[in-house]
Amino acid sequence: MPLLFSAFIFIFGFDGVEHITVSNIETTIIRAENILRYDIKLKNSGTKPFKSEYDYPGQRYYGLELVVRPNKKLASRMEIINDSKFVKMVSIGSGGPGLIEPGEEGSFHVMYKIKEGENLKEVRKLAFNSKLLILDGVDIIKEFHLNH
Repeated sequence: MPLLFSAFIFIFGFDGVEHITVSNIETTIIRAENILRYDIKLKNSGTKPFKSEYDYPGQRYYGLELVVRPNKKLASRMEIINDSKFVKMVSIGSGGPGLIEPGEEGSFHVMYKIKEGENLKEVRKLAFNSKLLILDGVDIIKEFHLNH
């Protein structure tokens, strides 16, 4: 029953997600720190602001979050969090707006740690070999394949 409820929230719980598209994505390798950075622009083509609907009883707000889920080839070159059932690269930092107004774009960035000794040119080639996930709190509300 909880799984069915989660699916119901995923399908019906987030208004306007169908109007969100990736309008631009760029990657940068920060050689001095062994970091892979993604700069992402999301466009809201809807008529309502795109914002978090996540409600949390605690003090810290966990609104919209973007994460990149690597495939096996990229994951093998990145630092990975070992104590999770999800394939998660070690995050160095991220940022973005709290909402995207109708007809506007929002700029986000996420940064991940590359394993020491990896060929950085290869990492850059594999950077789009992954999925972009938009999370609202703990729920995945939309996925984009980044492969070109």
